[in-house]
Amino acid sequence: MGAIGTVVARHLAGHRAVESLTLGDMDTTRAETLARELKGKVSVERIDAADPRSLERALGGQGLVISAVLPIYNEAIMKAALAAGSHLLDLSSGGGDELAHDAAWKKAGLTAIHGMGEDPGISNVFARWAADRLDEVEAIRVRDGEYSSSDQFPLACLFSTETFIEEAVSPALYFEDGTWKEIPAWSNREVYPFPEPVGPQVVYNMSHEEVDTLPRTIGKGVRFVDFKLAVPDEMQRHLAFLDRVGMTRRDAVRVRGGEVTPLSVLAAVLPQPADLGGKIQGAAIILVEVDGRRGGRRVRHVLHAAMTHDEAFRRMKMTATAYLTGTGAAAGALALVTGKVAARGVLPPEKLDPEPILALLQELGITVHKKESAL
Repeated sequence: MGAIGTVVARHLAGHRAVESLTLGDMDTTRAETLARELKGKVSVERIDAADPRSLERALGGQGLVISAVLPIYNEAIMKAALAAGSHLLDLSSGGGDELAHDAAWKKAGLTAIHGMGEDPGISNVFARWAADRLDEVEAIRVRDGEYSSSDQFPLACLFSTETFIEEAVSPALYFEDGTWKEIPAWSNREVYPFPEPVGPQVVYNMSHEEVDTLPRTIGKGVRFVDFKLAVPDEMQRHLAFLDRVGMTRRDAVRVRGGEVTPLSVLAAVLPQPADLGGKIQGAAIILVEVDGRRGGRRVRHVLHAAMTHDEAFRRMKMTATAYLTGTGAAAGALALVTGKVAARGVLPPEKLDPEPILALLQELGITVHKKESAL
Protein backbone atom coordinates (compact mmCIF):
# COMPACT_ATOMS: atom_id res chain seq x y z
CA MET A 1 0.00 0.00 0.00
CA GLY A 2 1.71 3.16 -1.19
CA ALA A 3 1.69 6.61 0.37
CA ILE A 4 -1.06 8.05 -1.83
CA GLY A 5 -3.30 5.00 -1.54
CA THR A 6 -2.91 5.17 2.22
CA VAL A 7 -4.10 8.79 2.32
CA VAL A 8 -7.08 7.99 0.09
CA ALA A 9 -8.03 5.05 2.28
CA ARG A 10 -7.79 7.06 5.50
CA HIS A 11 -10.07 9.73 4.07
CA LEU A 12 -12.66 7.27 2.76
CA ALA A 13 -12.78 4.67 5.50
CA GLY A 14 -15.67 5.46 7.78
CA HIS A 15 -16.84 8.41 5.67
CA ARG A 16 -20.62 8.66 5.75
CA ALA A 17 -20.81 8.29 1.96
CA VAL A 18 -18.74 5.07 1.82
CA GLU A 19 -20.41 1.77 2.70
CA SER A 20 -17.32 -0.43 2.48
CA LEU A 21 -13.70 -0.23 1.35
CA THR A 22 -11.41 -2.86 -0.16
CA LEU A 23 -7.65 -2.31 -0.14
CA GLY A 24 -5.82 -4.13 -2.93
CA ASP A 25 -2.12 -4.67 -3.56
CA MET A 26 0.37 -7.27 -4.77
CA ASP A 27 1.99 -7.36 -1.33
CA THR A 28 -0.77 -6.94 1.22
CA THR A 29 1.47 -6.39 4.25
CA ARG A 30 0.99 -2.61 4.41
CA ALA A 31 -2.70 -2.90 3.47
CA GLU A 32 -3.38 -5.35 6.29
CA THR A 33 -1.67 -3.07 8.80
CA LEU A 34 -3.66 -0.10 7.53
CA ALA A 35 -6.94 -2.02 7.58
CA ARG A 36 -6.46 -2.74 11.27
CA GLU A 37 -6.11 1.00 11.93
CA LEU A 38 -9.13 2.16 9.93
CA LYS A 39 -12.71 2.56 11.00
CA GLY A 40 -15.61 1.15 9.06
CA LYS A 41 -15.94 -1.95 6.93
CA VAL A 42 -12.46 -2.43 5.42
CA SER A 43 -11.18 -5.59 3.75
CA VAL A 44 -7.92 -6.50 2.02
CA GLU A 45 -7.39 -8.41 -1.21
CA ARG A 46 -4.28 -9.42 -3.11
CA ILE A 47 -4.48 -7.95 -6.64
CA ASP A 48 -1.99 -8.22 -9.49
CA ALA A 49 -2.68 -5.35 -11.89
CA ALA A 50 -0.68 -7.16 -14.59
CA ASP A 51 -3.01 -10.19 -14.41
CA PRO A 52 -6.41 -9.70 -16.11
CA ARG A 53 -7.96 -12.58 -14.14
CA SER A 54 -6.81 -11.08 -10.85
CA LEU A 55 -8.32 -7.73 -11.82
CA GLU A 56 -11.55 -9.37 -12.97
CA ARG A 57 -11.96 -11.20 -9.65
CA ALA A 58 -11.12 -8.14 -7.54
CA LEU A 59 -13.22 -5.53 -9.34
CA GLY A 60 -16.44 -7.48 -9.58
CA GLY A 61 -19.12 -5.90 -7.43
CA GLN A 62 -17.16 -2.72 -6.69
CA GLY A 63 -19.09 0.51 -7.20
CA LEU A 64 -15.95 2.60 -7.65
CA VAL A 65 -12.37 1.61 -8.42
CA ILE A 66 -9.56 4.01 -7.44
CA SER A 67 -6.32 3.24 -9.25
CA ALA A 68 -3.25 4.52 -7.38
CA VAL A 69 -0.71 2.23 -9.07
CA LEU A 70 1.91 2.92 -11.74
CA PRO A 71 0.18 4.48 -14.77
CA ILE A 72 1.42 1.69 -17.08
CA TYR A 73 -1.47 -0.35 -15.66
CA ASN A 74 -4.15 2.24 -16.42
CA GLU A 75 -5.40 0.60 -19.61
CA ALA A 76 -5.76 -2.83 -18.01
CA ILE A 77 -7.56 -1.44 -14.97
CA MET A 78 -9.79 0.72 -17.15
CA LYS A 79 -10.77 -2.33 -19.23
CA ALA A 80 -11.47 -4.43 -16.14
CA ALA A 81 -13.50 -1.71 -14.43
CA LEU A 82 -15.64 -1.18 -17.52
CA ALA A 83 -16.26 -4.93 -17.80
CA ALA A 84 -17.17 -5.07 -14.09
CA GLY A 85 -19.60 -2.16 -14.39
CA SER A 86 -17.61 -0.04 -11.93
CA HIS A 87 -16.94 3.68 -11.98
CA LEU A 88 -13.22 4.51 -12.03
CA LEU A 89 -10.85 7.19 -10.80
CA ASP A 90 -7.15 7.17 -11.69
CA LEU A 91 -4.38 9.60 -10.86
CA SER A 92 -2.25 9.99 -14.00
CA SER A 93 -1.76 9.06 -17.65
CA GLY A 94 0.04 6.03 -18.95
CA GLY A 95 -0.23 3.28 -21.53
CA GLY A 96 -2.35 5.15 -24.05
CA ASP A 97 -4.96 7.87 -24.46
CA GLU A 98 -7.56 7.15 -21.80
CA LEU A 99 -9.85 9.87 -23.17
CA ALA A 100 -10.22 7.81 -26.37
CA HIS A 101 -12.46 5.39 -24.43
CA ASP A 102 -15.04 8.08 -23.69
CA ALA A 103 -17.75 6.66 -25.99
CA ALA A 104 -17.58 3.18 -24.47
CA TRP A 105 -17.93 4.54 -20.93
CA LYS A 106 -20.85 6.75 -21.93
CA LYS A 107 -22.57 3.79 -23.56
CA ALA A 108 -22.14 1.79 -20.36
CA GLY A 109 -23.52 4.66 -18.26
CA LEU A 110 -20.31 4.82 -16.25
CA THR A 111 -17.84 7.55 -15.29
CA ALA A 112 -14.05 7.40 -15.34
CA ILE A 113 -12.40 10.45 -13.79
CA HIS A 114 -8.97 10.51 -15.36
CA GLY A 115 -6.00 12.12 -13.62
CA MET A 116 -7.49 13.17 -10.27
CA GLY A 117 -4.77 13.70 -7.66
CA GLU A 118 -2.77 16.83 -6.91
CA ASP A 119 -1.39 17.51 -10.37
CA PRO A 120 -3.11 16.46 -12.45
CA GLY A 121 -6.27 16.80 -10.46
CA ILE A 122 -6.44 19.72 -8.08
CA SER A 123 -4.48 21.76 -10.62
CA ASN A 124 -7.09 21.11 -13.34
CA VAL A 125 -9.92 22.04 -10.98
CA PHE A 126 -8.13 25.30 -10.15
CA ALA A 127 -7.75 26.05 -13.88
CA ARG A 128 -11.44 25.38 -14.52
CA TRP A 129 -12.54 27.55 -11.56
CA ALA A 130 -10.52 30.47 -12.92
CA ALA A 131 -11.60 29.93 -16.53
CA ASP A 132 -15.25 30.02 -15.45
CA ARG A 133 -14.67 33.60 -14.28
CA LEU A 134 -13.15 34.80 -17.55
CA ASP A 135 -14.62 35.63 -20.96
CA GLU A 136 -11.36 34.67 -22.66
CA VAL A 137 -8.47 32.53 -21.43
CA GLU A 138 -5.01 33.51 -22.61
CA ALA A 139 -2.58 31.37 -20.60
CA ILE A 140 -2.56 28.66 -17.92
CA ARG A 141 0.64 28.04 -15.97
CA VAL A 142 0.78 25.13 -13.53
CA ARG A 143 3.55 25.25 -10.91
CA ASP A 144 4.33 22.39 -8.54
CA GLY A 145 6.68 23.60 -5.81
CA GLU A 146 7.12 20.52 -3.63
CA TYR A 147 10.57 20.14 -2.11
CA SER A 148 12.29 18.34 0.73
CA SER A 149 15.56 18.25 2.61
CA SER A 150 17.02 15.42 4.67
CA ASP A 151 20.38 14.49 6.12
CA GLN A 152 19.34 10.85 5.84
CA PHE A 153 18.33 10.76 2.16
CA PRO A 154 20.55 12.50 -0.44
CA LEU A 155 17.99 11.66 -3.16
CA ALA A 156 14.36 11.14 -2.20
CA CYS A 157 11.40 11.22 -4.60
CA LEU A 158 8.18 12.48 -3.05
CA PHE A 159 5.85 10.51 -5.32
CA SER A 160 6.14 7.36 -7.45
CA THR A 161 9.90 7.12 -7.91
CA GLU A 162 9.81 5.63 -11.41
CA THR A 163 7.20 8.11 -12.62
CA PHE A 164 9.01 11.12 -11.19
CA ILE A 165 12.43 10.19 -12.61
CA GLU A 166 11.01 9.33 -16.03
CA GLU A 167 9.15 12.66 -16.20
CA ALA A 168 12.21 14.61 -15.09
CA VAL A 169 14.68 13.23 -17.64
CA SER A 170 12.30 13.08 -20.63
CA PRO A 171 11.70 15.86 -23.17
CA ALA A 172 9.05 18.34 -22.04
CA LEU A 173 5.92 19.53 -23.84
CA TYR A 174 4.11 22.84 -23.69
CA PHE A 175 1.18 24.24 -25.69
CA GLU A 176 1.34 27.49 -27.63
CA ASP A 177 -0.83 28.98 -30.37
CA GLY A 178 -2.61 25.78 -31.29
CA THR A 179 0.28 23.33 -31.22
CA TRP A 180 2.18 21.23 -28.71
CA LYS A 181 5.91 21.89 -28.77
CA GLU A 182 8.66 19.59 -27.50
CA ILE A 183 11.77 20.89 -25.77
CA PRO A 184 14.70 19.10 -24.10
CA ALA A 185 14.63 17.98 -20.49
CA TRP A 186 15.67 20.64 -17.98
CA SER A 187 14.47 23.48 -20.21
CA ASN A 188 13.41 26.98 -19.11
CA ARG A 189 14.86 26.93 -15.64
CA GLU A 190 13.48 29.73 -13.47
CA VAL A 191 13.21 30.58 -9.81
CA TYR A 192 9.49 30.81 -9.14
CA PRO A 193 8.35 32.94 -6.16
CA PHE A 194 5.97 30.52 -4.43
CA PRO A 195 4.13 31.87 -1.39
CA GLU A 196 4.96 30.59 2.07
CA PRO A 197 5.49 28.01 3.43
CA VAL A 198 7.43 27.14 0.28
CA GLY A 199 9.16 30.28 -0.95
CA PRO A 200 11.29 30.63 -4.10
CA GLN A 201 12.09 27.32 -5.85
CA VAL A 202 13.94 26.34 -9.02
CA VAL A 203 11.44 24.91 -11.54
CA TYR A 204 11.73 23.31 -14.99
CA ASN A 205 9.30 22.56 -17.81
CA MET A 206 8.05 18.97 -17.87
CA SER A 207 5.47 17.06 -19.85
CA HIS A 208 2.31 16.61 -17.82
CA GLU A 209 -1.34 15.71 -18.19
CA GLU A 210 -2.54 19.31 -17.82
CA VAL A 211 -0.57 20.31 -20.91
CA ASP A 212 -2.36 17.57 -22.83
CA THR A 213 -5.95 17.99 -21.66
CA LEU A 214 -6.45 21.67 -20.78
CA PRO A 215 -5.88 22.98 -24.34
CA ARG A 216 -8.40 20.42 -25.58
CA THR A 217 -11.10 21.00 -22.99
CA ILE A 218 -10.89 24.39 -21.25
CA GLY A 219 -12.03 26.40 -24.31
CA LYS A 220 -12.30 30.20 -24.38
CA GLY A 221 -9.44 30.52 -26.86
CA VAL A 222 -6.63 29.38 -24.56
CA ARG A 223 -3.32 29.99 -26.32
CA PHE A 224 -0.67 28.83 -23.84
CA VAL A 225 -0.41 26.02 -21.25
CA ASP A 226 2.69 24.76 -19.49
CA PHE A 227 3.72 22.84 -16.40
CA LYS A 228 6.83 23.35 -14.29
CA LEU A 229 8.05 21.26 -11.38
CA ALA A 230 10.46 22.24 -8.62
CA VAL A 231 13.75 20.33 -8.75
CA PRO A 232 16.48 21.65 -6.44
CA ASP A 233 19.88 22.11 -8.07
CA GLU A 234 21.52 19.23 -6.23
CA MET A 235 18.74 16.79 -7.18
CA GLN A 236 18.88 17.98 -10.79
CA ARG A 237 22.60 17.21 -10.93
CA HIS A 238 22.01 13.74 -9.44
CA LEU A 239 19.24 12.94 -11.92
CA ALA A 240 21.10 14.29 -14.95
CA PHE A 241 24.11 12.12 -14.04
CA LEU A 242 22.00 9.00 -13.51
CA ASP A 243 20.38 9.60 -16.89
CA ARG A 244 23.75 9.97 -18.63
CA VAL A 245 25.03 6.67 -17.24
CA GLY A 246 21.88 4.79 -18.25
CA MET A 247 20.25 4.25 -14.87
CA THR A 248 16.94 5.77 -16.01
CA ARG A 249 16.44 3.30 -18.87
CA ARG A 250 13.21 1.27 -18.91
CA ASP A 251 14.49 -1.42 -21.28
CA ALA A 252 15.97 -4.64 -19.87
CA VAL A 253 19.73 -5.15 -19.65
CA ARG A 254 21.52 -8.42 -18.97
CA VAL A 255 23.30 -8.77 -15.64
CA ARG A 256 25.06 -12.02 -14.67
CA GLY A 257 22.85 -14.15 -16.84
CA GLY A 258 19.60 -12.43 -15.85
CA GLU A 259 17.75 -9.31 -16.96
CA VAL A 260 16.97 -6.16 -14.99
CA THR A 261 15.46 -2.78 -15.83
CA PRO A 262 17.82 -0.02 -14.67
CA LEU A 263 15.04 2.37 -13.64
CA SER A 264 13.31 -0.34 -11.60
CA VAL A 265 16.58 -1.14 -9.84
CA LEU A 266 17.12 2.55 -9.09
CA ALA A 267 13.58 2.87 -7.73
CA ALA A 268 14.10 -0.20 -5.55
CA VAL A 269 17.26 1.13 -3.87
CA LEU A 270 15.94 4.66 -3.27
CA PRO A 271 13.69 5.33 -0.25
CA GLN A 272 10.02 4.60 -0.87
CA PRO A 273 7.66 7.62 -0.73
CA ALA A 274 5.50 5.83 1.85
CA ASP A 275 8.51 5.64 4.19
CA LEU A 276 9.45 9.34 4.08
CA GLY A 277 6.84 10.68 6.49
CA GLY A 278 8.48 12.27 9.51
CA LYS A 279 11.96 11.90 8.01
CA ILE A 280 12.11 14.95 5.73
CA GLN A 281 11.60 18.68 6.04
CA GLY A 282 10.03 21.07 3.54
CA ALA A 283 6.62 21.54 1.98
CA ALA A 284 4.42 20.90 -1.04
CA ILE A 285 2.36 23.38 -3.03
CA ILE A 286 0.25 23.29 -6.15
CA LEU A 287 -0.29 26.69 -7.76
CA VAL A 288 -2.10 27.66 -10.96
CA GLU A 289 -2.00 31.03 -12.74
CA VAL A 290 -4.71 31.77 -15.30
CA ASP A 291 -4.52 34.93 -17.40
CA GLY A 292 -7.41 36.17 -19.47
CA ARG A 293 -9.97 38.86 -20.11
CA ARG A 294 -13.23 39.73 -18.41
CA GLY A 295 -15.36 42.65 -19.46
CA GLY A 296 -12.56 44.03 -21.62
CA ARG A 297 -9.99 44.00 -18.79
CA ARG A 298 -6.99 41.69 -18.50
CA VAL A 299 -7.15 39.68 -15.28
CA ARG A 300 -5.00 37.07 -13.54
CA HIS A 301 -6.39 34.47 -11.16
CA VAL A 302 -3.95 32.59 -8.93
CA LEU A 303 -5.08 29.62 -6.85
CA HIS A 304 -2.88 27.55 -4.59
CA ALA A 305 -2.93 24.95 -1.82
CA ALA A 306 0.09 24.15 0.33
CA MET A 307 1.15 22.08 3.33
CA THR A 308 4.39 21.35 5.17
CA HIS A 309 5.66 17.80 5.46
CA ASP A 310 5.58 18.19 9.25
CA GLU A 311 1.87 19.08 9.21
CA ALA A 312 1.06 16.18 6.87
CA PHE A 313 2.94 13.80 9.15
CA ARG A 314 1.00 15.02 12.17
CA ARG A 315 -2.26 14.44 10.35
CA MET A 316 -1.63 11.19 8.49
CA LYS A 317 1.97 10.05 9.05
CA MET A 318 2.72 10.88 5.40
CA THR A 319 4.44 13.62 3.39
CA ALA A 320 2.63 16.73 2.18
CA THR A 321 2.94 15.47 -1.40
CA ALA A 322 1.10 12.27 -0.50
CA TYR A 323 -1.47 14.24 1.50
CA LEU A 324 -2.29 16.68 -1.32
CA THR A 325 -2.37 13.95 -3.98
CA GLY A 326 -4.40 11.47 -1.98
CA THR A 327 -6.81 14.17 -0.82
CA GLY A 328 -7.41 15.27 -4.40
CA ALA A 329 -8.27 11.68 -5.31
CA ALA A 330 -10.51 11.27 -2.26
CA ALA A 331 -12.38 14.49 -3.09
CA GLY A 332 -12.99 13.28 -6.64
CA ALA A 333 -14.16 9.90 -5.38
CA LEU A 334 -16.56 11.42 -2.87
CA ALA A 335 -17.94 13.80 -5.48
CA LEU A 336 -18.69 10.80 -7.68
CA VAL A 337 -20.27 8.54 -5.06
CA THR A 338 -22.43 11.36 -3.67
CA GLY A 339 -23.82 12.27 -7.09
CA LYS A 340 -22.02 15.61 -7.42
CA VAL A 341 -20.53 14.21 -10.64
CA ALA A 342 -23.43 13.18 -12.85
CA ALA A 343 -21.73 13.21 -16.27
CA ARG A 344 -20.79 9.88 -17.84
CA GLY A 345 -17.79 9.00 -19.96
CA VAL A 346 -14.08 9.59 -19.42
CA LEU A 347 -13.61 12.98 -17.77
CA PRO A 348 -10.43 14.92 -17.04
CA PRO A 349 -10.82 16.88 -13.79
CA GLU A 350 -11.44 20.20 -15.52
CA LYS A 351 -14.70 18.72 -16.82
CA LEU A 352 -16.02 18.50 -13.25
CA ASP A 353 -17.96 21.29 -11.54
CA PRO A 354 -15.16 22.84 -9.46
CA GLU A 355 -17.27 24.14 -6.58
CA PRO A 356 -18.17 20.75 -5.03
CA ILE A 357 -14.55 19.62 -5.40
CA LEU A 358 -13.22 22.72 -3.66
CA ALA A 359 -15.76 22.24 -0.86
CA LEU A 360 -14.69 18.62 -0.42
CA LEU A 361 -11.01 19.60 -0.35
CA GLN A 362 -11.84 22.00 2.48
CA GLU A 363 -13.76 19.26 4.31
CA LEU A 364 -10.76 16.94 3.95
CA GLY A 365 -8.27 19.43 5.35
CA ILE A 366 -6.91 21.40 2.39
CA THR A 367 -7.27 25.19 2.37
CA VAL A 368 -7.47 26.74 -1.09
CA HIS A 369 -6.21 30.32 -1.50
CA LYS A 370 -7.54 32.47 -4.34
CA LYS A 371 -6.24 35.82 -5.59
CA GLU A 372 -7.37 38.05 -8.43
CA SER A 373 -5.33 40.90 -9.84
CA ALA A 374 -5.42 43.21 -12.84
CA LEU A 375 -2.80 42.87 -15.59
